[in-house]
Amino acid sequence: MSRKRLSMGLGAYAFDKVAVAVVQILTVPVLANAWGLTLYGTWAMVMTIPTFLVLGDFGIVNSAAARMVAAIARDDWDAANRTLHTAWATTLAIITVIALIIAGVLWWLPDGVVPVAPRFDEATSRLTILILLIYGLTTIVFRLNTAALRSAMLYTQSLFFGTGAYLIENLSVVAIAALGYGPLAAAISLLVLRLVALLAVYFAGGRLVPRLRPGMSAISRVELGGLWGPAIAASALGFGVAAYLQGSVMILGAIAGAAAVPAFTAVRTLSRLGVQMATMISLPVSQEFGNAMGRNEIYRAGRFFGLVFLPALVMSGVAGLGLVLIGQEFIAVWTHGAIHADQMLLFFMAISSFAAMFWNPLSNLIMVMNRQHVFSYANLAISAVGLGVIYLFADRYGAAAAGVSFALVDVVTLLAVVAFIWRNWLTLASFRAGIKSSFDEMRYPVRMLRSIRKPR
Repeated sequence: MSRKRLSMGLGAYAFDKVAVAVVQILTVPVLANAWGLTLYGTWAMVMTIPTFLVLGDFGIVNSAAARMVAAIARDDWDAANRTLHTAWATTLAIITVIALIIAGVLWWLPDGVVPVAPRFDEATSRLTILILLIYGLTTIVFRLNTAALRSAMLYTQSLFFGTGAYLIENLSVVAIAALGYGPLAAAISLLVLRLVALLAVYFAGGRLVPRLRPGMSAISRVELGGLWGPAIAASALGFGVAAYLQGSVMILGAIAGAAAVPAFTAVRTLSRLGVQMATMISLPVSQEFGNAMGRNEIYRAGRFFGLVFLPALVMSGVAGLGLVLIGQEFIAVWTHGAIHADQMLLFFMAISSFAAMFWNPLSNLIMVMNRQHVFSYANLAISAVGLGVIYLFADRYGAAAAGVSFALVDVVTLLAVVAFIWRNWLTLASFRAGIKSSFDEMRYPVRMLRSIRKPR
């Protein structure tokens, strides 16, 4: 492992989080003032379409990435190309069918179904939705190509393309709104810029990793069979998370009233900041972990596990306590007194944050091994139960019911992740020795990164 490569990866993920924060800070005030609350709210609704598609990318990206990591770790570039080409063909076939189906549905939908607003009539709404649909599906292909770069241990370059595209696209939306144009122009801008980014990563990938080129010449039926099992499990996780995040807000608003939603979303945003920090470490480390496991370097893999686990433990504890102790005061200052968060809501969301800051980074290590089925179906099932909890208790307990739901979902998912790790990795003496070594050296980060390069 290259210490420089891992350091650059951590820096790249830090840049990613800064870019996301910049976009969030700029988008809300600019779009709300330029378009008005009604049109901005309509835009937020139609933007859930590409967001949902990207979150639930049919599992192909994660499954293919994990198989390519394992193949490249064995120096089997032919197998890596078979995986990439098969994933390409499968993804293009799926998104073509979905695009045709949804385009037909949009054409035949009766008037009054799609969201409209002043300066955003039925025809404009339908066209905007169709463009955003194509944008979301194009993003899936884009992510497959950046996954190929990650599998070749070029995660800094992969993130450069991904974050760069996200930042430029969203800044273009902000500029378009500020110049007086509407959502249709913003949707067109998103699609055009994403197509440019797709071409850029396609050609750059061919130059950076000439032995791993996108295409369809090496499609394999055997490879397709190997992709589907993990892909379905990853898809269940993606769709489950997307449906739960969107559904929890919708059910809470429908049962407890719209006034209960702002407090919940504000606390949820705070509770997820720590998850973002924890995954910032685990995502680049997970690629190195997968490479070490693929080479059967168990001791070294244990060191990477320790590098993810200990920071997650520290950050989860700090974030959970902070949310309980100063959450109310912070939200009051942050929202200028507009939102008051109930202490019960903060307590349960603190439990959710603590569990999520464990299972999210640790699950990245499992997913890079293509074993996501060990927790994805449990997450999907408990997410359905969690939505039921909100439906049954939101009328009586308000936003606190959503807090209980999130705590339940994250704790159960954490238990599924820990159970797999306990049974499969912690039983290996070399793995445990690597974790202990990582813990011992965590006080000296430079020394740890230097020594972690050496397999045992």
